[in-house]
Amino acid sequence: MVPQSLSERLADFTSSLTLADVPEEVREHAKLMMVDAFGVAVAACHLPHARAVRAAVLQQRSAPVATLWGTSEGSSAAGAVLANSSLIHGMDYDDTHVAGIVHPSASVVATAFTVGEAVGASGKDVLVAALVGYEVAIRLGLAAHGGFHDRGFHGSGVVAPFAAACVAARLMGLSKGVLVDALGICGSQAAALQQFLHDGSSVKKIHPGWGCHAALYALAMAQGGLTGPREVFEGDYGLYASHIGTAAFLDEAFGDLARGWRTREIAVKRYPCCHMIHSFSDCIFALRKEHPFALADVARVECRIEGRCYRIVCVPEEAKRTPTTEYGMMFSLPYIVAVSLLKGRLGPAEIDLHQLRDPALQDLLGKVTCIEDETRKGAGHFPGWIKITLKDGTVLQKSQDYERGAPQNPIGAEEIVEKFRDNIAVDMQPARGEAMLHALRDLENSPDIATILHLMPSGEEPPTAPIRA
Repeated sequence: MVPQSLSERLADFTSSLTLADVPEEVREHAKLMMVDAFGVAVAACHLPHARAVRAAVLQQRSAPVATLWGTSEGSSAAGAVLANSSLIHGMDYDDTHVAGIVHPSASVVATAFTVGEAVGASGKDVLVAALVGYEVAIRLGLAAHGGFHDRGFHGSGVVAPFAAACVAARLMGLSKGVLVDALGICGSQAAALQQFLHDGSSVKKIHPGWGCHAALYALAMAQGGLTGPREVFEGDYGLYASHIGTAAFLDEAFGDLARGWRTREIAVKRYPCCHMIHSFSDCIFALRKEHPFALADVARVECRIEGRCYRIVCVPEEAKRTPTTEYGMMFSLPYIVAVSLLKGRLGPAEIDLHQLRDPALQDLLGKVTCIEDETRKGAGHFPGWIKITLKDGTVLQKSQDYERGAPQNPIGAEEIVEKFRDNIAVDMQPARGEAMLHALRDLENSPDIATILHLMPSGEEPPTAPIRA
């Protein structure tokens, strides 16, 4: 007998999972991730990239079967999932599975609710489909052991078409054979380059969404008879051989599929920037609290970070020291450290080019040094290490081994809800926000998820606070 390919295993998992199979704490965590995803999506509705993506989708004049979030417009499911995912990922404020180095909700939540709306799915249907997608996206990232990023690929965009195909196939009731072919087709659509790191361009915002868009076309083509390779993951010219140049850790990543649950490991971001930087800001805030000192007394700030992360948030040095776009700021360790030190906080307001006009910030940027240091490596986590030297010779040092939101450094549901409320405050009346929060946390009992989506802002009313650039 020919052994099952990974695609076939994923198709079995997709079709067979039931809500009863999933521990309650995993289900509850997944719903909190949905709360977070909708909050960051609402906050991004008015951003320039969101307007650009929506305009491109609407130009296609497709039949409106799914809502473009933040508007009263609709489009095809493939168009809507591109736009809606781009909202979730647009501020780099969406959740992360740190060990897998993927942002799962950008593809999973966008696909589950967009396709769910198109097919008239219940909340329970959407929750089960999302749990499938979370497990697939996370494990595909884990199997690379960081290799996607090492070779210049954005892992979230690479795994998105496969996860989205599983989510959509579950909601559409497609056969296992169709899904296996679609996953094979997705292998020819799995690409997301990280060149944006060097110039701060905004294309990364659409990486997961483009993968979701590709997945829906892959499913449609597979239904029509187009075939894809059965061994798209493990084959000699499959995803991992082509993208990371070596065999993947598939047995390690998928050995306990349907028995263990990686969804519970997804971490919510507390700051709108690359997750590799978060622990450095936490160290800064802790030092400011523990050792009050004047910023004028700072002589040097030293940051130590492992090589994989160093290449993403510290180089090219000139681009990171003087970012020219807000997206460049999000991926600059020197900038985030300097603004965290200056402001004592790190929210969307700190990711603003106007900040660079502040002479005090420019002064601090000139004092930040980033050092590649493999002793700072934390397997499956993004640690931080800061040393501040004052002009009188005093040395203040702090390290954090686990980013906030990790199981070893958890944040509670109340912080996730607080973040949601902060994010929707610009565009949603409190009563509508609370109704959405309640509906998402009780998702499995919702007969029709369209009622949840109707709570989203429609774009017909101006925002109640200044729009973030």
